[in-house]
Parts: sequence; C-alpha cells; structure tokens
Amino acid sequence: MNAAPVFERVYAALKQRLREGALAPGARLDPTDLSSALVASITPVRDALHRLAGEQLVATRQDGFQVPAPTEPDLRDLYAWNQQLLLLALRGARYSPLGRTGPPDPELHSAEVAEISFRMIAQSSGNREQANAIEALNDRLHAVRRAELRALPHIDEELADLAAADLPALRTGLGRYHRRRIAAVPEIIRALHRAPR
Repeated sequence: MNAAPVFERVYAALKQRLREGALAPGARLDPTDLSSALVASITPVRDALHRLAGEQLVATRQDGFQVPAPTEPDLRDLYAWNQQLLLLALRGARYSPLGRTGPPDPELHSAEVAEISFRMIAQSSGNREQANAIEALNDRLHAVRRAELRALPHIDEELADLAAADLPALRTGLGRYHRRRIAAVPEIIRALHRAPR
C-alpha cells in the first residue's frame, strides 16, 4: 500500500480534531495511542504530528507532542497578528471583499464564518503570502474561535455586521472585533479549557 494516502488521511484526521477542539489544550499526543485510534501504523502518525508541529498546530516537548495550550500573552499576540494581517490585506482594496457575499450562512458555526470571511479578505489582496499567513492563522485560531462562542455574546451578529460593512466600516469593525477578543482573552482561555470534547 502506498504510504502517502495513509499519511494524508492521518494528517487530515488529526488536523480536524485539533481544529474542532476535540483534544484538550495541553493533552499529550501519544503516537502509539493515536495509531490505534486512526487505524494506521505509528510512522504516518509520527510524520503527521511533525508536520502539524511545523504548522504550530501541535506543540513539541521533551516528552513528545502536546495539544497547544495558549497562554494569555500568546493568544493576545495571535489576535493582534490576525488583525494586522487582515488590515494589510485590505490596504489596496477599493471596496469590501465581504460586501457582495450577503449575510453569513446561519447553518455554519461562527468559527467557520470568521474563517471564510478572513480567507476572502486575504484572497482579495492578490498576495499569496498574505493569504497563506492568514490561512495558517485560521487553522491555529479555529478551536479558539469555537470556544469564543462560550465566552462572548452576539458573535453571529458581529460577523453579520462585518459581512455587510463597506470598506471603511470593515476596517473599523475588524479593529473592534479583535479588541473585543483581546480584552476577553482570560474568559476565552477558560472557555477553551472547558470546551466540550
């Protein structure tokens, strides 16, 4: 059997679990246990964990791999970096890249809505490096955005306002969106740790 399809399947499954917050922050990721759960040999599991560590979705420690457990300063930095990248992507824009999309799909989780919106902003810049950086941040913040729903009220309305905003209002709204989260980092961290598994 070709090892590449097994590796890709294992990598995708682990990445999805991490993004959904299905694994507790700080939890040890044992390749042997994961290989049993994922019905794969230990080599593709270990390779997938190394790739995810390179993407900063998995932390490496002396005793192996762990689910990242962001500290308050770490999370504040991620939010600030996300805001800076989004505003940079909008620098040359003439109109809001979200304004023509209509309201967000009510069937989607707010984490997916934020991710799609930010991906659209990144792609509107025409700069692949900015788009790649925002996509990587989307992955790193996905589980956090799922936890935000338990810490912050009215997220759906907030995202709908961003989608309906013209360009100046979008820039202002992105600042407000990120400041709100930076101020609520302690609550978001607590929500992340008590997330349903």
